[in-house]
Amino acid sequence: MVSHTIVVQARWRDADPAGIVFYPRFYEWYDLAAEALFEAIGLPWPELFPKYGIVGVPILESGSRFMAPVRWGDRVSVHAMVAWVKDKTFRMEYEVSAGHVLCARGFEVRAWVRRPQSPGERLAARSIPEEVARRLREA
Repeated sequence: MVSHTIVVQARWRDADPAGIVFYPRFYEWYDLAAEALFEAIGLPWPELFPKYGIVGVPILESGSRFMAPVRWGDRVSVHAMVAWVKDKTFRMEYEVSAGHVLCARGFEVRAWVRRPQSPGERLAARSIPEEVARRLREA
């Protein structure tokens, strides 16, 4: 399973008056970690998307389970893993920790979505190129 970890700092703007980070920030961190994982395996999104004619890898499904709070000032590790790769979709899983405390687990199912060929054409998922799928599966 391919994985990568980033570290983020919980900022004042991320927290409520009690100093606890708002839950939407976790989803932002998941997205940052997914993009960083792709870059770490040699597939940076600014190059990948135009090369393969895709608009991106939008989220079809997501979720999170929160076990402990992250507080303003915490340095947080966000560990991203590729759980599986199918023909047109892949699943990312995440663990967020502050120090040795596991604070959250989350996931996203993302699709490989081609760029429309003509104005007004609907977005549609297409098969993930084998070379990309291979990199996502390799450890």
